[in-house]
Amino acid sequence: MKILIVDDNASLARGLKNFLEEETHECLIAGNVRDGIDLIKANLFDLVITDLQLPDGKGLEIIAAARQSEATPVPEVILMTAFGTVESAVEAIRLGAMDYLTKPVSLEEFSFRINKISAIRNIEVRNEQLQRQQMQLLKMADMNTELGDIAGSSSAIIEVKQLIQKVAPYPSTVLITGETGVGKELVAKAVHNLSGKSDGPFVRVNCASIPETLFEAELFGHEKGAFTDARQSRQGCFEEADGGTLFLDEIGEVPLNLQAKLLRALQEKEVVRLGSSRARKVDVRIVAATNRNLEEMVEKGSFREDLLYRLTVFRIHIPPLRERIEDLAEICTSLLEKLSLELNRPRLHLSPSAVDSLQKQGWPGNIRQLKNSLERAAVMADSSVLEPAHFGLSATRSPVASIISNEEPAAENGLIEALEALERRMILAALEKSSNVKSRAADELKIPRTQLLYRMKRLGIED
Repeated sequence: MKILIVDDNASLARGLKNFLEEETHECLIAGNVRDGIDLIKANLFDLVITDLQLPDGKGLEIIAAARQSEATPVPEVILMTAFGTVESAVEAIRLGAMDYLTKPVSLEEFSFRINKISAIRNIEVRNEQLQRQQMQLLKMADMNTELGDIAGSSSAIIEVKQLIQKVAPYPSTVLITGETGVGKELVAKAVHNLSGKSDGPFVRVNCASIPETLFEAELFGHEKGAFTDARQSRQGCFEEADGGTLFLDEIGEVPLNLQAKLLRALQEKEVVRLGSSRARKVDVRIVAATNRNLEEMVEKGSFREDLLYRLTVFRIHIPPLRERIEDLAEICTSLLEKLSLELNRPRLHLSPSAVDSLQKQGWPGNIRQLKNSLERAAVMADSSVLEPAHFGLSATRSPVASIISNEEPAAENGLIEALEALERRMILAALEKSSNVKSRAADELKIPRTQLLYRMKRLGIED
């Protein structure tokens, strides 16, 4: 054990020190209250032996300091005095002393008390170790639960999970990149749930869906009367996420003229509501995501370079499904478990031929497209086993690829006409496949929904 002796009797202190060191203990000496408290603050002792009467105070102060030590577990205390009274003994025990000895104490008795405390100390230390191990196991269980939603065991997705585990405990800003439908929000939630702010809110903002005129008010809030429809004051997303995580999805869609205000909010951790001049502090973890190449946007002048630097403190890239097709069966199992509950069906699973068929598809829409296909197949199937026929997908190539290869545009029509004809067929195929759900069709075509609506209008394609 590491032991501190606080006694103004130098010869007694040295004698005890020599005796304890012969018993293989490490020992330090202080001659007064001030020096004793300083040593307690600077060291992690297992035991403190203190006299009651000291030149600059009482040993009771040493007891109090020992019980406030940063050592884990806190040191035990033996109070020794030549002026033993019932009152001082009671006060010593009340303050946390483990033992009370009246001077003079025989070395035999002293050795018995020290060995007793050493045995107790060993048990306490072992209990602390077991508790830490248990907490670590619980933490790992929680981590595995959170990461369990990110299905797959390929080297690519294992690297993603390792990055999540690495960054989650820290307040660093995280940028998640990857194609549409790869599961960026799932990763953002895992970062939040494994962080120190997991008890706080997780607020998602789709930057692409906010009109430019309302962007500032949506993010930073507004005061009553700040604009025509502002009938009352309202918090923005930054304030709503205070104490938690703000997930800025599709960060590449933030208008250039508003990026400076967003950068200031990220750097200063404060926001100013529209119509107000008062800055409000916010404690927010920022996680952003995009399917766009922000570096290219910086080169083209549509994204601020300083904002990019601020967002990419830590980057997590999620590979597309086609680059980790070996994960498909595991992903399907995870998705089908949830679908079974949502559809109130017996547990759904894929036949081996269905797995093989699905692995041969292109999946340009990634996991989101896969989930939609599984849901359609589950509705079509009369049993709990999903077969290739339930998916309505080619066993070798995606529907869009089939259209391109089976119906090539005639060259004599001219390049523009041929491209428009091909574009029309691809859009119609995507709309048919998605049951005319525009967002799903846009995901299939790997373009924003707004781009799909524009192209449908230009080509005269009606619902």
